[in-house]
Amino acid sequence: MKTAAEVKVTPQAVHQHLQEMGWDYESRRAKYPTKYKFNKDTREQFKLIVREYSRMEEEKDSRQYGSLVDSLARLSAGSRVEPRWAEVMKIVSNFLEIGEYGAFGCAASLWDSVESPEQRNGYMAQVEDEVRHVSQLGYLSHYFATQYQDPAGFTDFRKFRYGQPFFGAARTTVLDHALAGDPVQMSINLQLVAEAAFTNPLIVAMTETAAANGDEITPTIFLSIESDELRHMANAYQTIVSVVDDPDNMKYLQTDIDNAFWINHKFITPFVGLAFDYFSVNKGEAWARTWDRWVYEDWGGIWLGRLSRFGVETPKCMADAKRDAYWGHHYAYAAGWALWPLGGIRFELPSEREFDWFENQYPGWYDEIGNIFEHWREDGYADPANHLMGVDLFIDGKIPVYTCRVCSLPSILPTFYDGLTNVRILEYGGRKHAFCSVWCERMYLKEPERYNGQNLFELFDGWELSKVVEACGMVRSDGKTCVAQPHLNSDRMWTLEDVRKCGIRLRDPLTHGMNFERV
Repeated sequence: MKTAAEVKVTPQAVHQHLQEMGWDYESRRAKYPTKYKFNKDTREQFKLIVREYSRMEEEKDSRQYGSLVDSLARLSAGSRVEPRWAEVMKIVSNFLEIGEYGAFGCAASLWDSVESPEQRNGYMAQVEDEVRHVSQLGYLSHYFATQYQDPAGFTDFRKFRYGQPFFGAARTTVLDHALAGDPVQMSINLQLVAEAAFTNPLIVAMTETAAANGDEITPTIFLSIESDELRHMANAYQTIVSVVDDPDNMKYLQTDIDNAFWINHKFITPFVGLAFDYFSVNKGEAWARTWDRWVYEDWGGIWLGRLSRFGVETPKCMADAKRDAYWGHHYAYAAGWALWPLGGIRFELPSEREFDWFENQYPGWYDEIGNIFEHWREDGYADPANHLMGVDLFIDGKIPVYTCRVCSLPSILPTFYDGLTNVRILEYGGRKHAFCSVWCERMYLKEPERYNGQNLFELFDGWELSKVVEACGMVRSDGKTCVAQPHLNSDRMWTLEDVRKCGIRLRDPLTHGMNFERV
């Protein structure tokens, strides 16, 4: 007979033994009900047990935090980052932290809902991953806040939430759909779309751009996070596999995939695009090409192609999304710069050298949007002494910018032309609602009670702009200088008084036909 020391038990054997301890039941009532029916025999690919999982993650954390606390700190890595790039990391780190928190809730809901013991084991490992990722991204914000020359904004985005346009859109498109609703729909939003389609360009490709702009901190954390994402993508695949056997499930599945892709794309595509193309000084591949490779070809073609044998198709909205990926981030940046006091970060207009790069990568860019940046630069819109605000463009051009009730993005994406011609407005429940596309309108009509929140212009209708900035806490510690700036020059920064002298009042375009008026 072998002694205890001689018995060799592999982690896979322990995993198998634990699954045999699962309960065999015909039905049970989950806390989070779903319209889908699960296959109880679905398998989980990685077969991790807690001891092996903890050993693996401990090693990764040791390397990550060791680098940040020791070697990068000794090299003053935070002070060597291109200022423009560091500014966008104020949004990226906070956006991802919110997204990872939503992922934590989603994985926990799935653990509660499925019936296969192996599947539950995979989701529980993801719950632990997401808790770790929230901590990592909180640390990323803290690291920049203590190491970078202008920390204002790195840890303030929750305070800015009612006035910061990016925050509202991120919450509506990414967090809410991964955190609330049918658990399988949440899985499709998080695992199948956000993680499988968008974490490669957002986390993997971004590390290359970050490093090119002197940022060694972000790759250190992002690559550690991405090492977990493969298991999450596998969870997405297993979720689909667990429901495709039932014909009743197929009545919902394709529509849920279409909607999930569209709502995630509406925010992530223009937001990541402007980070790559507008906030990087040392530019790499143009965002439109990166998007084509990772999202259109790899996910839409290859990844979903593997699911085609189950009847899953590429989302019908993919062609519209591809067009958005070419133009949307340019107009998103222009809209952000026009309303920079509410951005919570410091912007900078493209330089003359960058004008050539943009025209090369996006033929027709100057005529489409570059001439607007040139006008703002030549007329001194970034100088507080001139008391000019970029929203003059919308006032003088009589361009109403509606906020989509579903995705919370402005109707001018992907272009101003779309904002004027494609916007859809309907009345429901005693209110008017604007939609950027037929896809968002379809989602609203199916579930109107989900999209009842007020947007920025409804909340602050009639407010003078500096009062909104002040109310949302977007002021530095001196009580008068704005956190956000339209330039990177620290010698003459805009104050609340400078913004007030521009004389801009916010209006709800659904009521008044315009977003802004001069006081």
